[in-house]
Amino acid sequence: MTKKTQRAKARAEKKPRIGEEHIRPDGSVIRYVREEDDDQKPVDHYRSVDTLALMLRNGSITGAMHDAGQQFSQDFARAFGSGVASPKLDGLPGGTAPGQMMVERNAGAARAVREALEAVGGSGSPAGSALWYVAGLGMSVRDWSIRLGWSGKAMSKEEGKGILIAALGMLARYYGYEREARPRRPPPVHEFARSG
Repeated sequence: MTKKTQRAKARAEKKPRIGEEHIRPDGSVIRYVREEDDDQKPVDHYRSVDTLALMLRNGSITGAMHDAGQQFSQDFARAFGSGVASPKLDGLPGGTAPGQMMVERNAGAARAVREALEAVGGSGSPAGSALWYVAGLGMSVRDWSIRLGWSGKAMSKEEGKGILIAALGMLARYYGYEREARPRRPPPVHEFARSG
């Protein structure tokens, strides 16, 4: 067997299985997938996993919660489009003036991110932390929960998922995708019912 054939065989043996997932150092998840290119030829490659889409597909969140998370994610991407997102929850400009690290066109998106975080309890809250890391930075729920958690305190994946679901519910109401459930009024009491 030639060296060229040996190298090709070694590469083929190292090829991941379709559907295999890996957590990158930044905490985001990638999955090995097979898709077609423009010429309808199969191409195997890694694709980032969309946590919110997975949660919607498995019924963990509603469409309104997914849409709210996507809006937050888009605002986050616009706010930090220059790649200046801090891995800490301190990368947002305060007040109405944009920070020095933001260009003017991103200041509105940064304000929208800050206001959304305030609507769920602030950047220091569990919900704010979940939105920042999972919806904003694209970290997996598992990785955020175990590695970072809330205020540096690790938690189980189930606890982290619960916090993210609650955060997305509050965010959906804040953005107007979902109305807050109103308590039902009791039926009116008739005069004759009271006298009996």
